[in-house]
Amino acid sequence: MFLLVTCSLSIMAQSMSVYQGEQQILFNLNEIDSIKFDPTPNMWLNAEKELGFYYAPGWNQTTDPTYTEKNGTYSVTLSKATTEQWQAQMYFVTDLKTDAHYNYSFRIKLCSNKTLTATVKLNQNGNNKLYYFEERIQLKANEDYIFERQDMPGLDMNGVILVLDFGGNRANTTVNISGITLTETEYDSSRNKASCPLPDYKLVWNDEFSTKTISSARWTFQTADAGWVNNELQTYVNGRSPKGTKVAESSDGTLKIYTFKEGNKIYSARMYGRRSTGFKYGYIEARIKLPKGKGSWPAWWMFPVDGSNWPACGEIDIMEEVGVDPNLVSSSFHTLAYNHVNHTQKTHEMYCVGAEEGFHIYAIEWTEDYMRTYVDGKEQLYFENDHQDNNDTWPFNKPFFLILNVAWGGDWGGYAGVDESALPLTMEVDYVRVWQKK
Repeated sequence: MFLLVTCSLSIMAQSMSVYQGEQQILFNLNEIDSIKFDPTPNMWLNAEKELGFYYAPGWNQTTDPTYTEKNGTYSVTLSKATTEQWQAQMYFVTDLKTDAHYNYSFRIKLCSNKTLTATVKLNQNGNNKLYYFEERIQLKANEDYIFERQDMPGLDMNGVILVLDFGGNRANTTVNISGITLTETEYDSSRNKASCPLPDYKLVWNDEFSTKTISSARWTFQTADAGWVNNELQTYVNGRSPKGTKVAESSDGTLKIYTFKEGNKIYSARMYGRRSTGFKYGYIEARIKLPKGKGSWPAWWMFPVDGSNWPACGEIDIMEEVGVDPNLVSSSFHTLAYNHVNHTQKTHEMYCVGAEEGFHIYAIEWTEDYMRTYVDGKEQLYFENDHQDNNDTWPFNKPFFLILNVAWGGDWGGYAGVDESALPLTMEVDYVRVWQKK
């Protein structure tokens, strides 16, 4: 982590230089008492970096120099023409670590003397499935191309790699790479809390988890023994285990739901939001970082206030994931006609990069005509009301309350067994918000 540092310097030297991106700024220490560094320093400049280069075909590392470096500008010459998607790969392995609780911005400048296709990717060292972006761009001859990604949500990465692939070029194509910048800023989720992603909605209920205690006016705990539903292995308790260990807490701006083993039992939390009144229709979202571990089964869902006789009462699953299939998140709707017991539920699953390494927004748009779930603003599942006044197909015309929980094992979470070495584990929730039509 690279954090903002403000330091006072005594006058011990005549001058010093501070680098900001590509610009060098000179300070005369005889004229100033202190220096405040840029609040978003370029992490890239001070990172330890190992530069590598591969050349197609065969992914054999080249022995002859194919690039030069001077003052932060790298020049790569592709001596052979190719029509392949990539011909050469240049990569920087760094010691940089990123954090799910921050936002990141990236910038790089590319310039080629001939038309060229390039791919830019920022991913974790040793895991190319965990990445911030992977983008193919078209470079025009002798024109600067500035590639930027601003305010990317953080991911927990232990080592960052920048990968540049070049291909589809003519012989003796030279590419200049410069201005590589990676900055880190604190994330403030509260700044947009009143603004719904959809028009004509207003905020009617929310919890930002900004206090040190969980609001009993907003949330209640379910208590239940193992095996209560779905053959799950956890025991749900009211806030604490028998030895006093918290199963949930509000701290540092997020709600944490903990799942752990104590004695011979697994303890966790199942929390209900606005249990007695619920909500009927609206746009509802939560920003969540999912736990890791074979056997975990985190969920963000809704159940009817007067619910009984499942599945006829209905169930809304905004987001579920099982740790044995990491980062595969799903949405489902259950009714008497459509449910998982009969394998007829309305459901959809999608891969969410970094669902277990960072925060993502899981939401539902619920109207009298349809329901639509989202992952980071992208549609996940759409289900339309058939308007037949048939409760078997559409029981979603009454209030439902909110649920956050982490199960352990069970019919789905444990379908391939469980791994208790993954315990303890944590699901983190940044906020929960409910908007309704104005």
